[in-house]
Amino acid sequence: MSRPSTPEPSPSPAAKPVLMAPYPSLASMAELARHGSLAATTEGLAVDLALRIGELMSANGMSVNDTIATMRRVCRAYGLADAQIDITTFAITTSYSPGNGLLPVTAMRTVKPAVVDLTRVHAVNQLVTQIRRGLPLAQAAARFEQIVEARPPYPGWLAWIAAGSISATVQLLYTTSPGILLLALVTGVLLNRLIAGLDRLGVPRFFQQLAGGWFAVVVAALISWINRGGSPGFLVGLSPTLAAAGCVFQLVVGMKFVAAMQDAIDGFHVTAMGRLLQVAMETAGIVIGLFTGLDLANRAGLPVFINPNPFAFAAPPVQYVAAAASAAVWIAGGFANLRTLALTVGAALLAWLGYSVGLSAGFRPVFANFVGAAIAAFVATLLVRRTHVPGFAVVNASVVALVPGLTLYQGLLAIVGTPTVAADPDKGWALVGTAAAIALAIAAGASLGTYFGRPLGDRIMAFPLTWYDRLRGRRQAG
Repeated sequence: MSRPSTPEPSPSPAAKPVLMAPYPSLASMAELARHGSLAATTEGLAVDLALRIGELMSANGMSVNDTIATMRRVCRAYGLADAQIDITTFAITTSYSPGNGLLPVTAMRTVKPAVVDLTRVHAVNQLVTQIRRGLPLAQAAARFEQIVEARPPYPGWLAWIAAGSISATVQLLYTTSPGILLLALVTGVLLNRLIAGLDRLGVPRFFQQLAGGWFAVVVAALISWINRGGSPGFLVGLSPTLAAAGCVFQLVVGMKFVAAMQDAIDGFHVTAMGRLLQVAMETAGIVIGLFTGLDLANRAGLPVFINPNPFAFAAPPVQYVAAAASAAVWIAGGFANLRTLALTVGAALLAWLGYSVGLSAGFRPVFANFVGAAIAAFVATLLVRRTHVPGFAVVNASVVALVPGLTLYQGLLAIVGTPTVAADPDKGWALVGTAAAIALAIAAGASLGTYFGRPLGDRIMAFPLTWYDRLRGRRQAG
């Protein structure tokens, strides 16, 4: 960030020094200013605050459009209506030119991966609302520091157990067997901890996904061995296909894919291409892990049983319970509060309702998934406009049950084949193509619903405020 270095003429009104306040840094703002790391002007502090807010939102998975809109609200609130904001993949740049021959205030930050904490996003949305109502800059900076330093609303172990429960809740769509659900819960938590441990070691995401694919094959091979009489126990008779598919559900990068599609629709093509490449590499890690794992299992004499027939859904009430539970544990894994959790469950029920109605009407699964995702995203976007709930996270969590993890796994098994079922590459690639089409339909539906929900939600939200402002104006005139 640069500061004016010209001889000091008369200071412009827009460049008045402000009172320093604590900030989320090892040094105070005054200390940063003395070392030239922060412009000690209103513009510099406002730009820095907006930049840090954008960094927090991007690190927690929010879309580029939502992040830039929030940063612009902060800049406008402090008189920087002409501030230029740009987000390119993982870099955020903000610049403001004060005019009068003074050098612009420019700053850039690189967004680093972080543990998702949606409670912080909720708190930042509240802070931005207070800023727009006139919260002084120094108080806003201090409040943001409190948000960054605040502890999550519940213990970390509870969040990662919730994240690991996705395998069990998704399998509830197909079975109510206590054995398979318990196994899915245990394997899901273990997979979650495996990925977290590799991430702490700095292992690239591609290899994390590859290791996750191996883990899914190990689970399937173990169940297949038990079913062949290797060991008695409650696991006998369980489906290894369902057991492994639950792990695949946890690995599929649905949220990032939806984010990339939404960025492309919003016109942020560079960022969208970066995210799509990231999704492609992580998905390739899953596929390669499953391919190599299945081949190694066959060579080791531990063939994985393949169920060539599609699995039937459980009873309709159980399906809705599974869809709601999947969304709830997904959003809870991101430290969501109760309001966010409630809205997510409602959106997930709408998504599954739209999907079920689409199938009942005779539509193919691809279009039925599109309808379900679009309805959930549209209604969720309308509802969150009057709250500080991170709407993008709600939309993504609501479509977790629609993710085609089982179709992808069955397609890969058909391509590789097993000693009990011959390989059928044509059928396998057809299933993989169907899974890709469903994933694309979910992303497109979520993006379309959000696209139409934003302007309508803003209009609905503005109606009461408009009438209130008119009434207040008449009273003041009287």
